[in-house]
Amino acid sequence: MYGSLVIACGSAANLLFAAMFVARVAWPAVARGLGLAGTAMAIPLLAAAILAAGPASRGNGDWWDVGLPLVFVAFAVVEIGVDVLLGGAFRSTRWLWPYLAAFYLAQWAVIGAAFRVDRAGGFVVLITYFVCLAATAFSYASVGHGSS
Repeated sequence: MYGSLVIACGSAANLLFAAMFVARVAWPAVARGLGLAGTAMAIPLLAAAILAAGPASRGNGDWWDVGLPLVFVAFAVVEIGVDVLLGGAFRSTRWLWPYLAAFYLAQWAVIGAAFRVDRAGGFVVLITYFVCLAATAFSYASVGHGSS
């Protein structure tokens, strides 16, 4: 169950973020919803971390299996705080770069968790990460950092 959650949610988050970046250019009205849907993948990733830490793991859950999904969860908390509660105004401030670092760290943590589960699943999440990077480059070249 842990592995399925990590691989499915990591891939879904990357693809939803990729769709958000494309939508910033083509359909700005839907970009925010796609980004929030990607961020919402933190909920099942939190469940995965709980599974890895819980009694069902029978002591087999390594701290990496708990910690790596929690990096994405921590990013999601920051994301909701700065983008929803503060309205995303930080994108034109010096705080953009730490935010972007947290975003990529969260993605890399899920890639790492997926590779810990299964090599093929890890490559699936890695490929969706590269799709997201391509969409990010497209968005940045077209509209900059945007406001969504």
